[in-house]
Amino acid sequence: MDRTLSPIWGGAAMTTGTAAGSAGEDESLKPRGMFDGFAEYQTPSTEDYQRLFSSGLVVVDTNVLLTLYRSNQRTRDDLLAVLDRLRERLWVPHQVLVEFWRNREQNSVLGHHSARAQEVGAALTKAGRSASDALDRWLKQVHVGDDAEINSAISGHREQLNEVLLTLQSLIEGQAGKDAIAGATDTNADPVLGRLDPILQGRIGPPLAPQEYANALQEAKRRGQAEQPPGYEDFKSKPDEQAAGDYLVWEQTLIEAVRLGTDVLFVTGDSKEDWWKQRNGSIPPRPRSELVQEMHRRTGHRLFMLQPSGLLEQARQVLALEVESSSVLDLEQLQTSKVSAEQEWTAEALEALVDLLLGQANVQAYALLDAAQNDGFVSRATVYEIGGYEETRMLRGFTRPVKTAAKRLQEQGITVGDAERLLVAVYDPDFDAVSASGFRVAQEAVPLLRSIAQKIYYDEEATK
Repeated sequence: MDRTLSPIWGGAAMTTGTAAGSAGEDESLKPRGMFDGFAEYQTPSTEDYQRLFSSGLVVVDTNVLLTLYRSNQRTRDDLLAVLDRLRERLWVPHQVLVEFWRNREQNSVLGHHSARAQEVGAALTKAGRSASDALDRWLKQVHVGDDAEINSAISGHREQLNEVLLTLQSLIEGQAGKDAIAGATDTNADPVLGRLDPILQGRIGPPLAPQEYANALQEAKRRGQAEQPPGYEDFKSKPDEQAAGDYLVWEQTLIEAVRLGTDVLFVTGDSKEDWWKQRNGSIPPRPRSELVQEMHRRTGHRLFMLQPSGLLEQARQVLALEVESSSVLDLEQLQTSKVSAEQEWTAEALEALVDLLLGQANVQAYALLDAAQNDGFVSRATVYEIGGYEETRMLRGFTRPVKTAAKRLQEQGITVGDAERLLVAVYDPDFDAVSASGFRVAQEAVPLLRSIAQKIYYDEEATK
């Protein structure tokens, strides 16, 4: 089996002998239709999916396999049933397995349901505490603390509120217990692996040869710098070798598609813009045109893409499989919440971050809070004032504790936003060609941090 990479390095991909047409065939003489050269604009039809499910190559990304642990039991069963039905068409790039095993034991995967329950429980506890604190402040501010009738009424309602919050926490923990996978920490007892292994037996691709792998890493980095899909978004926040993962999956998929000479359906839960041309009004997301064109250039065939929820929906319609509508909805919600978590910070996550920083890097904590009260910007001079720094002190690496704290929260199962964008250095040539003139906070986090700042400064003032 010849698995040699096409000489694509440097960006210009060459087609193999069987990819884009027979040798000597004059492309200019072939009759052309509306979609020749514009396949990325063509909406997939039912016939397309029938063909893909019967004779195409269905490639699943890492996040599809990890979703089996994050979804509830009903959705898990439906997704496994679809994969089982498609097993003769399935193919998993070797890089997908590398990432699967690397990520499987993280708390966000095996401990997903427990972590989410703990996260909501902590938020409910904090909400109850905040409500109680607000009541205490009100009683003090309006001087009714000695009114027995009001105090008795408030005390009764506090107890009712605590009972409701405890009931909600118990309900959530119970549901997490139902959805969690018993025995998942033991690969011999993990029911997901027990069903997945026979489905994927013989359907997993080989690793790239050492030189091919080195070339692929080099090409991935070039694409990352040029913002050429897929995978360039990961180079903004991950080490080079991990950031290259999306491109390695893509390259291995192209190699297999060339070998089989068939259309490809790539199923991924990744929603980033380096895979998809984003939704425009009523037009649904579709693969990036560069990927469709590269697939055709390298293989002579078409690229189709679906997210896991779309795969279940098409399997229900095309294969007449019994798939619950709630399973499709569950996967859609998982996809949406994952995108939201990757892009935006929540008030709860920011409050946890600030709490952690106040104990470990209080200058960075107060820099975030000060910036939030100043339209998202904190000046270099203010940072020096907050920290009591000498003028000779450098601010190199000032944002690193924020990223470290965010990583620790993630390890605790708390969903955080983009740590790379939360606090970034601002360079103004008019100020200094080398040193940062200050730091800017991600715009979406400003109102949330402002609210936290007001509460912290109020509490500090009250204790003086």
